[in-house]
Amino acid sequence: MALCRRPSLRLLCRLLAGGRPVPVQEARHAGLSFHKELHRGLRSSIYLRMVHEEHSHADPGHQDSYSSSYSDQSAEKGEGFESEDQLRQQLLSAALKFVPKFGWTVEAIAEGAKALDLSPAVTGMFSHGPGDLVLHFVTQCNNQLSQMLAEHRSLVEQGQEEVKKTEVFVRDAVEARLRMIIPYIYNWPQAMSILLMPENVADSLRSLTEMVDEIWYYAGDKSTDSSWYTKRAIVSGIYSTTELVMVQDSSPDYENTWTFLQHRVSDVVSMAHSAQQAQLTGKAVYQGLLGAAVTVKNLAGISMNR
Repeated sequence: MALCRRPSLRLLCRLLAGGRPVPVQEARHAGLSFHKELHRGLRSSIYLRMVHEEHSHADPGHQDSYSSSYSDQSAEKGEGFESEDQLRQQLLSAALKFVPKFGWTVEAIAEGAKALDLSPAVTGMFSHGPGDLVLHFVTQCNNQLSQMLAEHRSLVEQGQEEVKKTEVFVRDAVEARLRMIIPYIYNWPQAMSILLMPENVADSLRSLTEMVDEIWYYAGDKSTDSSWYTKRAIVSGIYSTTELVMVQDSSPDYENTWTFLQHRVSDVVSMAHSAQQAQLTGKAVYQGLLGAAVTVKNLAGISMNR
């Protein structure tokens, strides 16, 4: 994805992560209660961290042996890749095909390594393990969306496609991005919980705000006042709450999700722009992210029993 269109986007990230959440329409639609979700969300993150630490400390020499093995393996196979970053990207991309079977886990990364004729020991190069895998997928999807939006703009400039109304453009862009997770929808609640872990939440928020900034950029937004923040905060909230609806939607082709999305985007058009609304919507995004932790434990349980 292209870099943030404006340096001030960093301030939006801080806005989304700060303040005390308040009840909002989207949260009510998702059936969320802030006090419960905060408590359960923290429990979910703590539980995931405990599982990760238990796995890491099961064998005291495990990490050292992995690091040593990775160094040997890297030297052995390094000539096949231009850089370590390229190795990381190709390995994580290869691991995605194993997510449906192994989930967003180190095991999926290890299977990806085998597919590239590498030792599973190379998983030691990923300090955040599953978090690195989920964030790689999120970045990959955001890049794909950015490319789609750029291609649409090019076709419009060439007169091959008509200019969409802002409401339609934003709705279509958000839907296109959400559809990218459908191949992994069964395991997506797990991915959402991983993104909420302390070591991943900052990158998760940054990816969300950059993605939303791309949507508004290609929608032709040229605002320079406080509405710049308002628009991005609102669409961030819409994306987060629609994502929650989607992982619980059993309707054909996620029809209920797209109906929910249409209603939320329509609401944006009639919204007055103000700094106060930007702040409240930013808090709603924060609430939506915590809400993911509320539902993920039950959703994961349901998935395991299917």
